[in-house]
Amino acid sequence: MASSISWLDHDSIARERSLRLLSLFSEREARDELGIGGIRDSIADQLFPGTSTIQTRLKYMLFVPWLYASLESRGIAGSAFPTAGRQAESRLLSELIKNVPTDEWGVIGREAGSALKRLPSSVYWAGMGAWGLRRFAGTQQQYFAQAERIRALRKARRRRDDGEEHDGDAPGSAWQSRLIELMPKAFPDGADLSLTRDESALLLDQWRLAQPDSLLTWLALDAAKTGNLPQADWIWAHPRAAEFPWHIRSLLEHARRFSALVEGAALLYNLQLSELSKREERVEEYSGRLADWSEQHAPQLNGWDLSNFWPLVLNHGHRISGETRKFVQSWLDAVVEAGRSVGELKVARQLIEARETHLKDGRSRFTNRAALNQWGGSSGLQRLGYRWPTASSFLAEWHMGMNT
Repeated sequence: MASSISWLDHDSIARERSLRLLSLFSEREARDELGIGGIRDSIADQLFPGTSTIQTRLKYMLFVPWLYASLESRGIAGSAFPTAGRQAESRLLSELIKNVPTDEWGVIGREAGSALKRLPSSVYWAGMGAWGLRRFAGTQQQYFAQAERIRALRKARRRRDDGEEHDGDAPGSAWQSRLIELMPKAFPDGADLSLTRDESALLLDQWRLAQPDSLLTWLALDAAKTGNLPQADWIWAHPRAAEFPWHIRSLLEHARRFSALVEGAALLYNLQLSELSKREERVEEYSGRLADWSEQHAPQLNGWDLSNFWPLVLNHGHRISGETRKFVQSWLDAVVEAGRSVGELKVARQLIEARETHLKDGRSRFTNRAALNQWGGSSGLQRLGYRWPTASSFLAEWHMGMNT
């Protein structure tokens, strides 16, 4: 019998956290089997910059700068910084385990403990930069190497006319100064995952300054103005979607269609693997799901002109090759040609097999029996949401902080 998770829908924030938890449980199957990740991430970065599917709670965007700023102030040598950083994050974890109830989701490493491989600093590093919370422009490793220089520049900060020292965002300041001013004096003692009003206000200002054209910023500003934060399972079904800026509405319409298009390709891929591995129950399952998809989603792809889509996703920091664009166009053409019988179209099946074989070479499940035998029965089936589960959860936490 398949496992399931249930929750009581006490409020919208609890609901969003539950949805986010479910998305993490399905993360293993959210694989880019057909090589469209660059397109997905280009869209997600424009809508919800700084987010990622492996982030949990918003407060970590503040925790990491506070930890590193504390280490800087102690004069930790660059060579010792990685070890000191891990120790600091372990201490933070201990405090969160102590202060955050076990039924509250989002503490990174609660189960793994000292065996945690990917620390919050790594998970949130890019996001801190995208939101202007991190002023240092390099990688974590570069930051570690320059920790001593950063501290020296901080010590050499200029003085005001009245003789008072100040950092501002002067050269050498690795972190947004107002953020560091908000660090609790005893941090990380007493740390929890809730945001104060001042912390939420800072985040709103940073979104507005660093990402003024993003949907994340628009939604936050709209909620700040109206006092309401509407919820939606899919971002294109958002109650305020008709009010989104034109460039966002245009991108979302293409994103909705691309999500539907890729879902159909993933279903056919899994159907073909089921047939190849002679798993009759899976064949029946995916045949039915593909038929449902053809009925419900394929019609919206008729008339979709990709020449209007590519300019919106190219040149946004992600590699989208000519072969990938050709595959997407060919798959769209096959879906439109086949209508509701795409699973029976030979050219569609050949297209999926050729694409996966090209991407995986000797590890292709179509040509490598060992790889096929390791297939778990489903792969790449999570519908593209462009990090909306993460963003909506972050917005809910931010909104709660604004109302404290």
